[in-house]
Amino acid sequence: MGEGGLTEVFLNESKEIIGNLESDIVTLEERNDDQEIINRIFRYFHTLKGSSGIAGFTVIYEFTHNLESLFDKVRSGEMKVNRNIIDILLDSIDYIKEELFGNADPDHSGKIRAELTESINSFLGKNEEKEETEDFMDAVGAYKGVGSNERFFRIRAAFREDIFSNGIDPLMVIEDLSGLGDFTYLAVDEKRIPDFNRLDPEKCYMAWDIILKTQFDEMKIRDVFLFVYDDNEIDIENVTDKYSSAKGNLFLEEKKLGEILVEKGIINDNELEDLVRLQNDKNYKLGDIIVQKGLASSKQVDDALNEQDRLKKKIEISTVRVDSTKLDNLMNLLGEIVIGQASLHRIADEIEEEKAFILKNSLYGLDRVTREFQEQIMSIRMVPIGPTFEQFKRFVRDAAHSMGKEIKLRVEGGDTELDKTVIEKIGDPLKHMIRNALDHGIETADERKKAGKPPYGTVTLKAYHQEGNVYIDIIDDGRGVNLEKIKKKAVTLGLLSPEEEITKEKLISIIFSPGFSTTEQTSDLSGRGVGMDVVKTNIEELRGSVEIRTKDKEGTLIRIKLPLTLAIIEGMLVRIGRSILIIPLLSVIETIQVKKEDYKTVEGKGEVILVRGEYLSLVRLNELFGMEANFTNPWEALIVIVESGGERIGIMIDDLIGQQQIVIKSLDNYISTSRSISGATILGDGKVALILDIHGMAEEIKNK
Repeated sequence: MGEGGLTEVFLNESKEIIGNLESDIVTLEERNDDQEIINRIFRYFHTLKGSSGIAGFTVIYEFTHNLESLFDKVRSGEMKVNRNIIDILLDSIDYIKEELFGNADPDHSGKIRAELTESINSFLGKNEEKEETEDFMDAVGAYKGVGSNERFFRIRAAFREDIFSNGIDPLMVIEDLSGLGDFTYLAVDEKRIPDFNRLDPEKCYMAWDIILKTQFDEMKIRDVFLFVYDDNEIDIENVTDKYSSAKGNLFLEEKKLGEILVEKGIINDNELEDLVRLQNDKNYKLGDIIVQKGLASSKQVDDALNEQDRLKKKIEISTVRVDSTKLDNLMNLLGEIVIGQASLHRIADEIEEEKAFILKNSLYGLDRVTREFQEQIMSIRMVPIGPTFEQFKRFVRDAAHSMGKEIKLRVEGGDTELDKTVIEKIGDPLKHMIRNALDHGIETADERKKAGKPPYGTVTLKAYHQEGNVYIDIIDDGRGVNLEKIKKKAVTLGLLSPEEEITKEKLISIIFSPGFSTTEQTSDLSGRGVGMDVVKTNIEELRGSVEIRTKDKEGTLIRIKLPLTLAIIEGMLVRIGRSILIIPLLSVIETIQVKKEDYKTVEGKGEVILVRGEYLSLVRLNELFGMEANFTNPWEALIVIVESGGERIGIMIDDLIGQQQIVIKSLDNYISTSRSISGATILGDGKVALILDIHGMAEEIKNK
């Protein structure tokens, strides 16, 4: 891998690690004794340190080395997590982000690094006059729980051939190991190295056999191999006793099952000799004989076998990082396949019956495989929303502190999956809504106490699947939306007349008007009149919708409805005159024909139809888009009942063609600015058909 490629891999991985670190550090502030989170943070720092060293980011390597040392004290129980440590960790993360991804001024960056290093050293208890070249042992200080007696460990480390592709340098791992003590024996397994003409410079053929003399325990040694332990052949064995009796014979033989059981005190040497003799005579497995004779339980033998053959039985988990552009290209190619299939189906409908039967049978199998292919690609593109939610923990913490409020962020449904494109575009709208909840919704601690609430407010991010869509709820337990204040502001801005009667839902919808804000003073968080209108626009561009529900003094719920994917949908093809339009199948409730007496014209609502006791607005697509229609009377045409945001409307069409998969193609604004159109698709005959946006259509009807 080239130097540029290695840097790119490092930066991509670092961005993910830093996001996870921020989330876990903020969570740790609330659960400061959660050992699982503590261990996870330590592993992140360890990975960041190792990766930065490999990628040549020496400054980051040295800085994260100190952070790792600091958090090692937390992990070992020497130091308790408090607000000061959390602040230092988060400030350090900010520095690392600026150093890696920002345009940091070298002088300013150096000053920040020096200040943070001084703070970290004060926690580590380092003497400032010590030389900067002190070794790793001095940096972390005396390790608690380890006695002064020397210990000997035998380490066998054989690394996978493709380890370089994971951004790991085995030499740096061995170098870290050397910092824990002295190598009294070091040998390289040359048998793994192939002939020169077969040697691949991008593969690793190295394996080491080491005897380490150290004062640290086995856990500390395992930490060195933390990120290579599961995927490589790493065997660590405490040989302190055997090393002493070996009298200089440093290279130890492999252990056999009987030797392991003797060492554990389960059987003695005499019993082992008898068992081996019996095994040779009867050609039985030694483990079976030991269990049959009652000298050890099956579990004890299994444990010994696992210890003996642990590395061979280990399950290797390998992952491949793929450029997201390649996934997008695959999705585009799949779209072309779907369009091609639609063309073949059209041909099958037009040719003679016998040939059509043969072609349709062949297409049936192709349809099944293509659908499975689509599901597989979609599953690859689907990513959990949890990491997106977690990144807001830091934002909520910092914003709450700046406002003098106590606010907790709770995350639910983090494993809910969405298309990666949706995930990438939902971050900003979510941030706007969380910002509003923090500033407008949650009260100060004193206000909450007076209202009989706990002093800290809670903002909940919740994601879940329902009816083929993904819903994201942003819930706060604050004061709720002040409808009277909204009305006064709307009158001031000319959005309402003082005498105008308006429903609660209509009043709340004014929040989404451009430039609307009820905040009197501009702050870093709000008051600039930019926010909820951007939210609505961005979400509608994702073919989604947003609604607000609020209860005075109890809180507010903002609900976002999003499609699972933006690429391929199931659509219903309908005909208006000579034109074909697409209605997303998820929006379709039913298709009916109405009686003449069920058609009415209502003042203020326009044309309506009566469906099972409920009057629904009627939409004539030919009038909406300027098309010619075959039918002008609703009782002669077909009516498709669709639903949007809990509201149903009837769409008048000439004919229903059928259902098929639709590949969505976006339209530029200069082609169509209608909110009733979400995009277009290419049909099997090569013609273009417009895709209806039911939510946008419903909004246009309301605003008429």
